Amino acid sequence: MKSLIEQAESEPASDAAFQWPPKADPTVIQPVSKPIEIRLPHPLVESFETELLGRTGIAFDRWAQQTGWVRDRADRYCWRCAGSIGAHETDGEGCATCRAISLPWERAIRLSRYHEVVRQEVLMLKFGAWRPTGRGLGMHLGLAIRDQLANAQIPVEQVVLVPIPMHWRRRMVRGIDHTLILARAAARSSGCRVDQLLHARLRNEQVGLSKTARARNMKNAFFLTKFDRGRVKKSMAQNRRLFILIDDVRTTGATFVLASKALKTAFSDEFGGNSRQGQGAEIWTACVGVAGETRREVVESEG
Repeated sequence: MKSLIEQAESEPASDAAFQWPPKADPTVIQPVSKPIEIRLPHPLVESFETELLGRTGIAFDRWAQQTGWVRDRADRYCWRCAGSIGAHETDGEGCATCRAISLPWERAIRLSRYHEVVRQEVLMLKFGAWRPTGRGLGMHLGLAIRDQLANAQIPVEQVVLVPIPMHWRRRMVRGIDHTLILARAAARSSGCRVDQLLHARLRNEQVGLSKTARARNMKNAFFLTKFDRGRVKKSMAQNRRLFILIDDVRTTGATFVLASKALKTAFSDEFGGNSRQGQGAEIWTACVGVAGETRREVVESEG
């Protein structure tokens, strides 16, 4: 499968003559995140999930509270592609991996690398249908989104969270729409609105496929109905002009690339191909974890 870079190379560069909304300097490093207070699941709920549904270990929120876990600082990953970076490896154009290419989104947000407890919790949500951990992860993701919106001076009223969709047959088999769980929890903690604008075509699971097979499998994976395109136009008319794609894990970036392009096609179609009218819309991406990376130790600066 093509990498994020290869997938995005065909995307035309954005129009630099106009930018909305006014952006803060993306290279400004935010302060270290502090442990946050999120409502923990009731002990009886945890007991039920553990004893009857096969859940192992404590809930993510309880583990985060006990260990003082915090999401990745802004200087631990690239603001543009969400890849791990070291000190001083990013600037206003991104990092060494992404600065030379055009991406179909303007900013990327993540909680962590996809490893250890975060990986375990995502798998329990996705394949174990354990909703409490999805709500916990989503709440943390929403707080990360809220911080980035504040940094960019964007009111939450202008933001729409768009979960990466799951085909209804797969949702019936799994018993859960995990990205919708994440998006709704993120909406509660960020103050943004959720809208299921995208739909998915039935395709094979990505797990275990080669890069080439993954690319073939993802082709034309997402679409918007005529009704959904009208809702995109309505959102933009109501000054909701930032659309943040929500997913659990970003591996190669192909899912975000294709979902972004589906939204951008809707922007163009609803304005008759007039990019000047639709140019006020932006797309960001947000995920719980970024996979496929080797561990990089980031030396934290003093003070």
